[in-house]
Amino acid sequence: MAEDTRDPSASPGVTDKTRSIPLDPEKSPTAPNATPNDYAATQPATLSEAVKTIHTEDFKKVHLQPCVRNAFLYGIIAGFAFGGLKLVLRAPVPNAANWAAGTFAGASAVTYETCQYRRQKERAGVQKVVEIIDRRKAEREKALTERREASRRAAVERAAKKEAERLESLKPWYKKLF
Repeated sequence: MAEDTRDPSASPGVTDKTRSIPLDPEKSPTAPNATPNDYAATQPATLSEAVKTIHTEDFKKVHLQPCVRNAFLYGIIAGFAFGGLKLVLRAPVPNAANWAAGTFAGASAVTYETCQYRRQKERAGVQKVVEIIDRRKAEREKALTERREASRRAAVERAAKKEAERLESLKPWYKKLF
């Protein structure tokens, strides 16, 4: 599973001014009693601020994101097929091109979201497997500890019994009768 390993601060042309938005000091996300949604609640985002966060480097590296490559490929195939079908059915070229572009966008979006959903399910499954493995490991360690403790107790009992037999064997024969 490929993860996004890009460092957003390493993008050329990106300065701290373009990445930061002034915060209210009392509702700062770094404040000890602040929740993640405090910033969004106090500072409504504007369209111009959102557009400022988009850089050309983002478009140059979009293919490195998980699921994007397959989504684009399926979108291209679907758009080409549907646009070609419209042409074969004698639709005007601009109409067929519009259908091809729309099909590309729709198929890409559906494929991307489906892939992300599968990755999310796989990640949840892996997390569940890790939890089960950790629980079984803890159970095995507990059982091993119990076996060691039981073995240690048995060894102590055997040693005590052996010592008692040794002490009994050291008694003179006439004291053993009574």
